Amino acid sequence: MSGQLPLDGEDDGSGPLDGDTYIDMGGDPFGELDSPIHWPSLTGPERDRRMDQLEEWVDQLVTRFALDTRVVPPCWARHNAMVETLSALRDHERASYHATAPPTAAVDWLRALRDVEALLRSIAGQTQCTAQTHRSEIRRVPRSTDPTDSQQV
Repeated sequence: MSGQLPLDGEDDGSGPLDGDTYIDMGGDPFGELDSPIHWPSLTGPERDRRMDQLEEWVDQLVTRFALDTRVVPPCWARHNAMVETLSALRDHERASYHATAPPTAAVDWLRALRDVEALLRSIAGQTQCTAQTHRSEIRRVPRSTDPTDSQQV
């Protein structure tokens, strides 16, 4: 090439996310759009298959956007709130970059990424997981059942 950026649909193969990146994930991620995944409804084998796909996508997302472990800790897949949040973000990306999406959809996706990054940071703060340590229990303040407790809303 003559120093120009590749046109839409072209791949110069020079970047870390060349044309084979998504093919390696099992095909075109922006092909036929399915409905969002409702994780609680999945059977064991279906959940395993979907989780494998999501893990590959999350690995690439973390690399593409240099997301800190305080946003997506290494144990994210062991926290349902993170799984469902990241799955929703992936669905949003797929719809935003689908051939039928409007030209403004990319910015909408970046806004969603910003919003979800803040949500993931909050969830990670609740789990108190670090790059080295996984904590399976989220610490919660028990809700009072005392009717005279003025802190209940």
